[in-house]
Amino acid sequence: MNTESRQHTVLIIDDDRLLCQMASEFLASDEIKVMVAHTGKDGLDLCARNHVDVVLLDQKLPDGEGCDFCPHIIGYSENAKIIFITAFPSFKNALKAIENGAFSYLTKPFDLTELKLAIGKCLRMNELERTEESVRYQNALDTTRGLLTGEEDGPADVRETIITAAGSSAPVLITGETGSGKSRIARLIHARSGRHGPFMAINCAALPENLIESELFGHEKGAFSGAQAVKKGLLEIAENGSLLLDEISEMSFHLQAKLLGVLDEMRIRRVGGVVFHPVRARIMAATNCNLEDKIRSREFREDLFYRLNVLRIHLPPLRERKEEIPRLARTFLEEMAPQRGLRLSDPDLERIRSYPWPGNIRELRNVIERAIIRAGADGELRVAPLLSGGENGLKAQAMQETGGEILPLEAVERRHIDSVLRRKGGNLAQTAKALGISLNTLKRKLRPPD
Repeated sequence: MNTESRQHTVLIIDDDRLLCQMASEFLASDEIKVMVAHTGKDGLDLCARNHVDVVLLDQKLPDGEGCDFCPHIIGYSENAKIIFITAFPSFKNALKAIENGAFSYLTKPFDLTELKLAIGKCLRMNELERTEESVRYQNALDTTRGLLTGEEDGPADVRETIITAAGSSAPVLITGETGSGKSRIARLIHARSGRHGPFMAINCAALPENLIESELFGHEKGAFSGAQAVKKGLLEIAENGSLLLDEISEMSFHLQAKLLGVLDEMRIRRVGGVVFHPVRARIMAATNCNLEDKIRSREFREDLFYRLNVLRIHLPPLRERKEEIPRLARTFLEEMAPQRGLRLSDPDLERIRSYPWPGNIRELRNVIERAIIRAGADGELRVAPLLSGGENGLKAQAMQETGGEILPLEAVERRHIDSVLRRKGGNLAQTAKALGISLNTLKRKLRPPD
């Protein structure tokens, strides 16, 4: 299991050098990195150049009031929690600190154990906020889909590579035809990796370049027209989790270069920003293209390919692993209708095994879902009639019904129309709607040949 620990950064801004030294020595560990500044200006310089989780901020500094520095600190690290420390406690000072963005308040002198507890509270709040942010993002995209589980998933070499990938933090490149289950494999690797963060995915072909850049890297307020607030990118939101870059072959050269920098340095800078933020997400990529061909045609960076191609999983199309089809069909059935007691007949199982499945696993899942919707009271799914849509399905049906005889396409089309018409009880309007044609076109196709 891969359970990477995260090192947090605590910044102490105080002109009391003895206090800074004692607190730094007490707090520093494998989990906490401590930085020290003795003026507000030096503290802001450190915030500008580093990602900061917690700031211990003195009320009285040589170059100003601590409260006045709070908004600037939050401007650099909007999620940083500020613990205001002062030797002059008062309700007015505490209120002013909270109003300026402080998270909590400590009075000097304080016990170092008390300080450590306060920092722990801040870090837990940061973690809760990150979790809430990732859940909100996932709900907005509605990316939750069923996940195939079990040690028997996929071909043996794929299973072995999944196990290897789950125990590593190295990038993974997943290849295969559209609909062959690449995103499911990525989810499976994430689920078995022991990572506590979320699984995120973005389709590099679905958005224009500027939007993909903002989605991946985030942006600062005012970075471009419409950027009215700071926005974290997926590379930050997926902290301690995994990020799948689907259809990576469609990513522009500009973003390929930025992604290569992320993989090399494991940090990002938001669009319009100056601060570098650490990246602690496991990065996976998927494509249905031959990236080697893309490299030869200068459409994909060779250095990025080698950086992504550390662990590679190739998914054969479903037609090349027909022995898995009945199990996959039953898995989808249990996933989508676990309480209905639905079943597949032996003839239907044989039919789906012989069908070529040009749309791969995605098509199989859609067919099972449609069959569940149409299931009758007897609890038996009728999948075979749903396989006749499209030219490949029509040919498969014709071959089965004619013992191998190849019929003219017009005759196959007429048989399909007759089949749909019977299922619609002779209703022409419903048949036309199901076939995706107009009523007049259906009537013309039903006329006997001259």
